[in-house]
Amino acid sequence: MKHSFAATNPCHVYDMALALWEKKALGAYFSGYPRWRLKPPPAFPIKTKAFRTLVTYGMQRLPEALRINDDSMFRWQDAGFDRAVSRSLAGEGFIHGIPGQCLEIFKRARTIGMRTILNHASGPVEQQRAMIAPEYERVGLDLEALVPFPKGYEERLHGERQLADVHCVASTVVRDQLISDGIPAEQIWVVPYGADAALFAKRRTVPSGPFRICFAGRQSLRKGIHYLLKALESVDSQGWELHCFGMEFKETARDFSEFSGGAKVLQRGSVPQKELAESLREMDVLVLPSAEEAFGLVVVQALEIGVPCIVSDRVGAKDLIRDGESGSIVPFADHEAIANSLLDWQEKRLTVEDHFPWSACADNLLLQASQSLPS
Repeated sequence: MKHSFAATNPCHVYDMALALWEKKALGAYFSGYPRWRLKPPPAFPIKTKAFRTLVTYGMQRLPEALRINDDSMFRWQDAGFDRAVSRSLAGEGFIHGIPGQCLEIFKRARTIGMRTILNHASGPVEQQRAMIAPEYERVGLDLEALVPFPKGYEERLHGERQLADVHCVASTVVRDQLISDGIPAEQIWVVPYGADAALFAKRRTVPSGPFRICFAGRQSLRKGIHYLLKALESVDSQGWELHCFGMEFKETARDFSEFSGGAKVLQRGSVPQKELAESLREMDVLVLPSAEEAFGLVVVQALEIGVPCIVSDRVGAKDLIRDGESGSIVPFADHEAIANSLLDWQEKRLTVEDHFPWSACADNLLLQASQSLPS
């Protein structure tokens, strides 16, 4: 049975779809991104529903003060994409949908006999919010007042869960969250993400020069960068460099403005994946100290290149890290543990030899799918 996917943005499912296509196991790929943006192979079975996604991501390019509330824009995008795909859905096999984007798709799938897979790019929303709310309180912000839980959204998520035959997750972190939310363990497939082995090819040499630390991601309170900055303040980081890739946010501006450590902080902005890969090759360690992170794709990308990773125990990609050998797993909000790990990796300076190709992820998915079918 073939697998089809529906997602407004490529996230992880586009790479998985490409890997399945190479194994002749892909049905169709419904995309919120236009074909020209993704540049798929000529025969790749892509069907685009791009209007609302283009509008939504266009709004993201505006200065923060001029942006419409992120959540409301994304909900508008997702609902329109869901309806558009449901009207086009046909065939057999499995259809993967993203939470919040697939209620109508799953309803349609049930009528034509397709099996439904809720592919969780993140954990349950209520648990996410509970984990990050204290970070907002720390800076005097009320998460609920700032980003109210959308009306009717909980009903949509519940409806999708009711229609899902299987839940696919990338980490034991999200698996455990779903189990605590009442999803039976036997309905959950754990399929960790991979990395583009060509784009994130293993570096040939260990970088020399100053100790370079990489942070990559939206610089929001959720990402826990406050604790990385505190760690750099607690050690002699003179001569070190912290390279920050990703969109800056007003909610963390104070953390940066009050930073008093010796390390030089360089804001590199949002960059294309090719530029990120080139920059990662020059880094000694990547740090992702998130309060909530279902996986953390940049972690597997860094590991594929050979960069050790320090992650909090709330980061799903910790499943791929051999603690002390390819990186470090530290308790969330423990800046002293981050500091000690930084000192450790400053001494080691090595290239991680692990590989995480998407082809292996596709094999994992196909195996679990075959085991779920009636014999």
